[in-house]
Amino acid sequence: MQSTPSIQQANRRLAIRMIVIACLMFSFGYIMVPFYGALCKAMGIDRANSDYANLSAAVIRVEFDTNVADNLPATLTALDPVMTAKPGGLLKARFRLSNLSDQPLKVRAIPSFAPARSAGLLQKLECFCFDALTLAPNEQRDVTVVLLVAKELPEELGAATLSYTLHPELKS
Repeated sequence: MQSTPSIQQANRRLAIRMIVIACLMFSFGYIMVPFYGALCKAMGIDRANSDYANLSAAVIRVEFDTNVADNLPATLTALDPVMTAKPGGLLKARFRLSNLSDQPLKVRAIPSFAPARSAGLLQKLECFCFDALTLAPNEQRDVTVVLLVAKELPEELGAATLSYTLHPELKS
């Protein structure tokens, strides 16, 4: 059986080894930072990707809602129902418009924003709602809206809904 002093010596050696290992692991963590930087530079991947820059900047979530007036034989579907954009950015959303009848159909999309103040933050540059559209019998057409997002967005806004309601064009 071993004596008490040899067990104490073994424990002391083990403690010293554990401290040395902990110091080596700590040092390895510090060495990895410049080593990783040099490795990335050598491989040519040291450039920052601008797509990931300023991730903390405010963004706005834009939801697109579509409706059709009663007894109108048409459908309007948002192909991109939810999108996000950064301040000063552009949004291009697509919609599918369909005439379900065997007669030509003249329609107009009427937009509305919720909350109402989001209308001042999303400027329509191009929109299928600017003019009446004539659809041939059973025609299906993809249309777009291009929005310019304001450069300054209130942090509490978070989301806005742009709703389009399809109505028959009044005969003039």
